[in-house]
Amino acid sequence: MTTRELTIIKAVLDYLHSLDGGQADEFLIHRDIYQATDPVPSAAELKAVLAQCDAMRWITGVPAKFTRKMKWNLNDAGEAARLEM
Repeated sequence: MTTRELTIIKAVLDYLHSLDGGQADEFLIHRDIYQATDPVPSAAELKAVLAQCDAMRWITGVPAKFTRKMKWNLNDAGEAARLEM
């Protein structure tokens, strides 16, 4: 992982942690992590980071009931990874 990817991953994990068990879709995550990353990640970068976090099993994706849009939340493994970063 590059330093840039690690920065974005940390921002995503911190943001999901701040939701205290809540869920957020890709748009909300992108909108709300802009302060933690400079420059703001592109949509492609964020999508890649979410896929990487999902592959590492740090986040859990749940499709919304009607829109089928993925909503993400932090799981225990993600919390442990966040604390180690």
